[in-house]
Amino acid sequence: MRRIIRQIAFSVILLLPLLASAQERSGDEKAALERWRQMGPQEKQEIRERYQHWKTLSPEEKGDLQRKLESWRKLPAEEKATIRKNFQRWRNLPREQQERLRQRWERWRELPPERREMLKERFEKLRQLSPEERRELRKKFEERQKFSPEEKKALRERLKAKRAHPQKGKE
Repeated sequence: MRRIIRQIAFSVILLLPLLASAQERSGDEKAALERWRQMGPQEKQEIRERYQHWKTLSPEEKGDLQRKLESWRKLPAEEKATIRKNFQRWRNLPREQQERLRQRWERWRELPPERREMLKERFEKLRQLSPEERRELRKKFEERQKFSPEEKKALRERLKAKRAHPQKGKE
């Protein structure tokens, strides 16, 4: 008799988490149903279309999206807020500007890792300059943009030579 009671108790202990999970899902389903009822027809149609698109995805694509969702859920609230704000800024950009930014991103991704690292370091150095130093640098850049192709080539060669043989005490 004691053995039967222990087995029942053990079974109940094992089943409690499953029962709690089922109740939680039931609560989630009720909340989802309530949200659905509060949606307008256009919102419902958008969700139906998204669901149709979801059904067309391969198992690999679905798995990838599920992993991304899990990563999203683990992010701190302030990081999610920043991402949402950036996404909204992106959506408010004109299409042409979005396209230019996409193209720049693609060019960036195609760069070799060493080149990307070098550019990141240069950007960081630029950020550390004072506003006056940045203005001076911008002024020099704008002046150099006016150079002829031959002058630009000569300048590049001088800079390469200078980098290859730095003067002592000027590093």
